[in-house]
Order: sequence, then structure tokens, then C-alpha cells
Amino acid sequence: MACGFVGALANDVVLLGDRSRLSFFDDKHQVMAAGNEREGAQCICYERQSTLVESFLQPGMVVLDVGCGPTLPYQKPADSFVIGLEASYESIVVNDDVDMRIYGTAAELPFADRSLDAVLAFYAVHHMTGQNRAENRETVVQVFREFGRVIKPGGELLVFEVSPWPPFALVEKAIWNTARGILGRKLDMFFYSRRAYEALGRATLPEARLSIEPFQTPLTTTFPPVFSLPWFQLPRAMYPMDAILYRWRF
Repeated sequence: MACGFVGALANDVVLLGDRSRLSFFDDKHQVMAAGNEREGAQCICYERQSTLVESFLQPGMVVLDVGCGPTLPYQKPADSFVIGLEASYESIVVNDDVDMRIYGTAAELPFADRSLDAVLAFYAVHHMTGQNRAENRETVVQVFREFGRVIKPGGELLVFEVSPWPPFALVEKAIWNTARGILGRKLDMFFYSRRAYEALGRATLPEARLSIEPFQTPLTTTFPPVFSLPWFQLPRAMYPMDAILYRWRF
């Protein structure tokens, strides 16, 4: 594998960033993992998605999992090589599922051009936030340009996300900057609509072909919409977003 980077090592984790910058997830990854394992969360966000990834991964592939967290929700082939990239040090240091662990962000990927077979992102993009909506957009544009740079011809980018219904997307846009000013880094989420992902792909991945696959679930399914609060359960009918796979083929 041609990675083309040098990073400091700590506990067999490649350090690309300064550990003094704490992540919202550093002290929450255990409770979030418990929330992710609940039946409703698995039904909506992981079961079918993980099966799809397992059908896609092949022996010999070199794959980057962005925002991999403390565990992987899928089984990887024995002969594949999965690199985990995570902005939470406390999450990546305990992840024994990946073959290489990297602490850093996706805005500057430490890999050579056209060196990866695939990039996966399970519900990671909405956590790529700044101080305002403009910074959110700048960060995500840079990240997607990096995805396009490192993926080989014939490779794929699989982004699993929850995208808001149009009325909620408008409300989010209207209040996000104000809410960020009040809550600070506690507000580390901005959700992009289906239309926004389509535009993002056209702007940053012009050579890739996008397909979109929504994951339908019964409206009576209950799950924790905020995985760091697993006790807070809502029926699917009250959650104004859809779980969607955005899949770009190069």
C-alpha cells in the first residue's frame, strides 16, 4: 500500500493531529456504542447497511473507514486492509477491528493519489462542523475533494448518512449559526439534505457517478435519535430524517 505519510505513534495509533484538542466523543464512545446496539438503531442505521458493505468488500482491497469509532459495524474479509481514521483519540485507541489506526481528520488525508480501493463513512459527515454554516461547508468540500484524490479509478465512496426532510432542513439552516453560538462545541452536527449531497458530488467528484439508496423502516420503530442519550427513544414517525446511502463510483 502506498500511503506516503509520516506520523507520530502512540499506542500503535498514527497521530496526525494534536491530542490536546478533545473530541465530543472522547468520553461518550462507550455509552454511544450501547445505544448503537439497541434493536431500533440497528434496524434503522446498521443492519442492512452493514450487509451491503460486507457484500462490497473483497479480499485484497485497501479501504479507509472515516469516523470508524471504537468498533466496526461490519465484518471485513480476512485478506483486506481496513484503515480506521477517527477524530476521537479515545475511540480509535480501543478499535481492534481495523488493521491500521489513525488519529486525525479527513480534511488532509495522509495517502498518495489514487491509492485506496474504497472509502467508507458511517454517519461521520454530519459531525464535520466548524463555527458556522460557511465553515461547515468549507470543511465538507475539502473532505470530499480528498476522497476524490485518494480513490483509485474503479473505486467507490460509500457515505451512509441521515438526511433531513425538506421542512427540517430549512429550519436547521435558519437556526444553526445561532445555536452553535449558544452551545459551542456541544453542537457538533449539521445534517445535509439529499439535494445538498447531489450538489456536493457534482462540485467535488465530477468524474464519479452517484447512486442513492434510502433505507426504509417501519414508522413505529423506536430508537435513540441522539446515540449519546440511549435512554431517549423516539418512534421513527417523529424523526424527520431518512437513512440513506450516497454511493459514488469512480
